[in-house]
Amino acid sequence: MSKVLITGASGLLGGILTLEARNRGWEVVAVYNTHAFHADGVTSVQADLADGGASERLVRRHRPDWIVHCAALTNVDWCEGHPDEAHRVNADVPRVLSRLACEVGARIVYISTDAVFDGATGDYSEEDAPAPVNVYATAKLAGETAVLEAHLAAAVVRTNIYGWNMQEKLSLAERILSRLEAGQTVPGFTDVFFSPMLADDLADVLLDLMDRRLSGTYHVVASEKCSKYDFAVRVAEVFGLDPSLVQPTPIDTVALSAQRPRDASLATGKMQKSLGRRMPDVRSGLLRFRAARGSGHAEEIKSCRGDEIDVQSSNR
Repeated sequence: MSKVLITGASGLLGGILTLEARNRGWEVVAVYNTHAFHADGVTSVQADLADGGASERLVRRHRPDWIVHCAALTNVDWCEGHPDEAHRVNADVPRVLSRLACEVGARIVYISTDAVFDGATGDYSEEDAPAPVNVYATAKLAGETAVLEAHLAAAVVRTNIYGWNMQEKLSLAERILSRLEAGQTVPGFTDVFFSPMLADDLADVLLDLMDRRLSGTYHVVASEKCSKYDFAVRVAEVFGLDPSLVQPTPIDTVALSAQRPRDASLATGKMQKSLGRRMPDVRSGLLRFRAARGSGHAEEIKSCRGDEIDVQSSNR
């Protein structure tokens, strides 16, 4: 049985990946910081990964075969006003983890973002040169470079996800759905494009990537792109709600601290060739998202959330 250490286990991707890895028979060490994570058959560990000593103790104690680094600061506007902290968490931490993985004979997967591109053209391949337009993306790109330099067999996965989040913070699809079900209007950006992927679909791809021991940089998103407006309309349609509640909105009408790429869609040919299958399209992802609520899977995810941790007290 292989052992995987998953950081950010109480986050959107980390929690879903932890459950799926457990269900596939992996031995899982789920690492969280400020919000506890609990699930049967999983070893949960609290650690502040920004503390290099804590990271070293964690990795050397558990000696995993794989590390999947999902933890990150993802609030783009907050990062814009806190560049030092953004780089410390999104670039320095993965550098340390990649070095430690190499030292204990583990492999590492670093979860990055489609935002490393400037959005001028879209449909970016792994061969296209990144050009981040905000602090968050700059720090994530620095994290990519650090991980690949520290570990020759590292894998970097650029993505953009939604899903059922165990945290109170709702994912994009959850926010849209919540407003639509309340009969409220939803602003949908008509001039911002992406390739949104359900976190469960990404978790499946990540575990297959690990089974094949792949390395290098991969784009793992939906097989098609759509505007934020179109995505919200598709949410409405899949859940049988009123799509007219989605209001076409130019992004320039919204006050944002950080610039966003206008077209961050990614090409998935490399990943599809490596796995021998296409990535899911937007509709199939949304249908699985809907089915998760009906099957109780969404409730299972949210039930893993524990109490908020007093990090200062726990580190004394």
